[in-house]
Amino acid sequence: MIDWHCHILAGLDDGPSDPEQSLTMAGLLSQAGFSTVYCTPHLMRGRFEASNQQVRQGVEQLQQTITRHGIPLLLQPGREYYLDERLPELLRDPLPLGDSRLLLIEIPSSIPAESACQLLYGIVRSGFTPVIAHPERCPLLEPALQRTERRNIWSSLRRLLHVQKRPQEKQHFTTESTGNPLLEYLRDLGCSFQGDLGSFNGLYGQRARTAAETLRRLNVFDRYGSDLHFPLQAKSILR
Repeated sequence: MIDWHCHILAGLDDGPSDPEQSLTMAGLLSQAGFSTVYCTPHLMRGRFEASNQQVRQGVEQLQQTITRHGIPLLLQPGREYYLDERLPELLRDPLPLGDSRLLLIEIPSSIPAESACQLLYGIVRSGFTPVIAHPERCPLLEPALQRTERRNIWSSLRRLLHVQKRPQEKQHFTTESTGNPLLEYLRDLGCSFQGDLGSFNGLYGQRARTAAETLRRLNVFDRYGSDLHFPLQAKSILR
């Protein structure tokens, strides 16, 4: 199995505080059946600003450590990019997932839908594929919208979505509608969607759990991640 989203590197964000915790996490992930883990520390201006080189060095050092301890786990570098107005500047020198053209993107709940659309469209135009981290935890991407106060958002967003299609990109999902115009647009755009394992276990509450189960039923997810930050989470996430 592949873990596409994991905060296993020590000292770079809100993940483990020391290499011993990272080693413990590696062992737990291996025991749970994972063979490859993408190391994805946050990149969030003003909070977590480790350089790409620090991430690569962290991956290399931890890989050497777990190999010495006989843990059969392959580590790959990556980042979890925060979707905000600073992102285009950061993507002048991006760190994708491994040797792919995939960029793990976290959509904050506070960003306007129009801004999220424009920024993600820009990522695709630059030749990368956004991997949307844990969409089940993002209110903007909630499936089967029912609350009437959100309808005004989508009426203004549709005008923007209408002109921002990638002509050569065919929709790669053949499923029923999610009932969310922004989510449907991102699917048409070719975005990937990564579900958090902890969401299915209720780690983030019943609302996220219901959304995760709905998105899985609709075949929205095409990859999953532990989003593990420290060893004590493993019991709730990796069961």
